[in-house]
Amino acid sequence: MMFRTGLLAGCLALAACAQGDTASESEEATAPTAAEQEDAALAQAGEDIRRFLLQNYPDAAPGQYALAFYDLDGDGANEAIVHLISPFFCGSGGCNTLVLTQAGTMWREVANISVSRTPVGVADTAKNGWQDITVTIGGGGGEWGIAQLAFDGEAYPSNPTVEPAIMVETLGTELIAEEPEMLPLEAEAASTE
Repeated sequence: MMFRTGLLAGCLALAACAQGDTASESEEATAPTAAEQEDAALAQAGEDIRRFLLQNYPDAAPGQYALAFYDLDGDGANEAIVHLISPFFCGSGGCNTLVLTQAGTMWREVANISVSRTPVGVADTAKNGWQDITVTIGGGGGEWGIAQLAFDGEAYPSNPTVEPAIMVETLGTELIAEEPEMLPLEAEAASTE
């Protein structure tokens, strides 16, 4: 009888171990990978940017925008570079490019660059701890070229066609292509509840 009880206890212990192994294998199989976590974080950041745009620029909808992420200030967190295309922002000289940085769970604007065009890039040079931004300019009677904008400690210059912007020969690292993938910017429908 004691042998059977011991055998039964041993079988139950083995079954519990086997179930524990299966549970851990199952948890490992369903745990998101680092790449999946990064994709989810970027998707959430993208949604946060869309909401920021609709909240801060409601007249920009309907429109579209291109979005890129890059760590401009070297703090390990990406800034968002947004090129907006809508009648609210665009004219014969171009459209607006925003640079947003995270401020806790929110985003804060550190650049609202008017009369800019794509491509948009980042230079190898930096000022006040932030890499310089490059935007394409032209149209509206102005010359075509690449303007480089340096961070002044609080923001990037808002007009790339005048000083302190400087004209440069190269874009640097391209963040937003000349013909980028565009995301829709549509006003959210009012709730009927």
